[in-house]
Amino acid sequence: DDLKQKKAEFKKLTVELSQLLNNDASLAAQLTNARQGLLQATEDLSRLRAKNISIQESLGADLAVREILNQKKDISGIYGTVAELGEVSSKYSLALEIAAGTKLKSIVVKDDAVAAQCIRYLKERKLGIATFLPLNKVKPVAPNNEVLALKKTDGVHGLATDLVSYDAKLKNIFSYVFGNTLVVDNINVARRIGVGKAKMVTIEGDLTELSGAMQGGYRQKRAGVGFQDKELAKDIAGHEVKLTDTQHIISRLEKEKRESEDAIARYRELKASLEGDIIKIEKSLHLDQGDLEASKKEQKELQQQLGKIEKIIQDVQQKISDVNKDLATNKIERQKLRQQITDLRNPILLAELNAFEEKRQELRTKIVEKETEVKNFDAQVQNIHQPEIEKIAKIIKQHEKEQDDFKKELISLSKRMDDMRKDLKQKEEQQQKFHEQFKGLFTKRSKIEENIQSYDKKLEEAYDAHRKVELRTNALSLELAKVAAELNAFQEEYKQYEGVEVFKTKSEADLRKEIGIYEGVLTRMGSVNMKALEIYDTAEHEYYELVKKKDKLGLEKEDILLLMNEIETKKKDLFMTAFEIVNKNFQTIFGALTTKGEASIVLENPERPFEAGALIKVKLTSNKFMDIRSLSGGEKTLTALAFIFAIQEHEPASFYIMDEVDAALDKRNSDRLAKLVRKYTERAQYIVISHNDGIISEADRLYGIAMDEHGISSVTSLKV
Repeated sequence: DDLKQKKAEFKKLTVELSQLLNNDASLAAQLTNARQGLLQATEDLSRLRAKNISIQESLGADLAVREILNQKKDISGIYGTVAELGEVSSKYSLALEIAAGTKLKSIVVKDDAVAAQCIRYLKERKLGIATFLPLNKVKPVAPNNEVLALKKTDGVHGLATDLVSYDAKLKNIFSYVFGNTLVVDNINVARRIGVGKAKMVTIEGDLTELSGAMQGGYRQKRAGVGFQDKELAKDIAGHEVKLTDTQHIISRLEKEKRESEDAIARYRELKASLEGDIIKIEKSLHLDQGDLEASKKEQKELQQQLGKIEKIIQDVQQKISDVNKDLATNKIERQKLRQQITDLRNPILLAELNAFEEKRQELRTKIVEKETEVKNFDAQVQNIHQPEIEKIAKIIKQHEKEQDDFKKELISLSKRMDDMRKDLKQKEEQQQKFHEQFKGLFTKRSKIEENIQSYDKKLEEAYDAHRKVELRTNALSLELAKVAAELNAFQEEYKQYEGVEVFKTKSEADLRKEIGIYEGVLTRMGSVNMKALEIYDTAEHEYYELVKKKDKLGLEKEDILLLMNEIETKKKDLFMTAFEIVNKNFQTIFGALTTKGEASIVLENPERPFEAGALIKVKLTSNKFMDIRSLSGGEKTLTALAFIFAIQEHEPASFYIMDEVDAALDKRNSDRLAKLVRKYTERAQYIVISHNDGIISEADRLYGIAMDEHGISSVTSLKV
């Protein structure tokens, strides 16, 4: 029983280990595919970034412009060059570059004060000259009615300003840069509209001015000059997202592979331990593999037979007493034979053979299961995952729209805060002026009081001696009463501030200044919104709900990417398996159709077969392989037929219809084709339209179509 239980466990472990090994192999293939994708994405991203860097370097090639752009952190209000601040489609990049001309490298700044500061910086360091466009001074160019009318003409793509994407606050800048320039298809469209009616630039970069001057010709393509390329920025962002997703997939797959490898190691240890226990028990019991498989009924029958045999032996023992010596000799020989049989029944060899047999059966079962799983996965991808991906894309698009709205609101609030800071600064300056004015009055009052005290002192000295004591006593009494009254008043006033921290380190003026500031802030704040906390709680709850949904969508996206990577890996393996089979069949069948050459199917991109096509290479009389397009009509026919039969060998169809496929073949090749078709009729039905006797002679049934003088067709059939 113990041996039987351990064998059952051993079998179960073998199956589970096989599943783990298959899963590990699948993970390894997926990981390899993902790493290849990561390498490709990294190379593409590096190439796009290098292109973007070359654009930035060319834009900042001028020393003065480059130095000013490097001072963005130190000089507030520098936005960048016109080229940096505008984005255009690659279709219009050359045209808009020519239309903007030297203004491309003009630097956009906040106001004329920032421009003046930048000019001083260039002068002090002798760095050259740059053009500055202050937002508060540059005046836009309004399009006139004539240009607006020409905008609707055939061949006109629109105003140059309409073909550039930029921040709304830069509208005047780009209006100044392009003016009323129209972008047209070519110079002929400009001539048809009328040279001199408006400034026009063609897609190829030819330019016509209002003065009638025309500029154009061959322009050598320049990389990295002009406005920011929308497609380039979009491609970089897309590749960065793809790179991040691929890195997440690789991280997940590596983690799963490590876990799979650990599980495989554990299962192998358990399997080895069980295998050792089984071998020990089998050796101790001297059992064959079939002993444990016998049923109880068979064991009972064997015991009955054994009893009968023992009875016969007892009956015969009386008759063979005279040959005991020979019997002893035979027993010795029998013992030797038993030892040899025992050696042949080595449990280790039997266990390995049984394990291999079970493994083969399991692999066959697994192949069927995997084929079923592949079909299920294909169905799931089409029916479940594809709609889900579309839904997720819509949700992500909605989130992106909400994010854009939040950004717009943030820009509006930032602008409002800037206005409030300006207003606050003006108020503080006014307060400082008032404080300085009152400070002068306080000084004047102190001087007047000093004069009064001086006069009082002189007056007091003029009093009589006996009046001095009385006056002093009265003064002291009055002063005492005054101090007491003020003290009482201060104590009453201070009661409302009991428990409030006293700012001993600040002067009265500083405290009054802060009070004024805070009162102004309170006044500008207006009435208190009592529902603000409730609104905040609601917004916070919605925010965290959206964050949870975002995290959940991220996990679902990662799972989908893993599934897509797994499908992509299996798809490639299935395709390559089918391709190799079809290619092998193609080579064999082509050799059967023609004895003077060889052919094969070659992938254009073996590493990524789905990104390119396949070519049929044929070598006939020459020593080099040629493309199928370089062959004659008959050679093309033979090659195409070999390809069709190769596909049939891999996945046959029920019937085939061939319409005069032998028209370009000679007699010998037609006979070969007829014999090959005859061979395949054992597995499929062929309907062949032909005028060739060799083809017709191999058919089972013939149908002839003829037309009489009245234009009526008649059909004649013949069973061969």
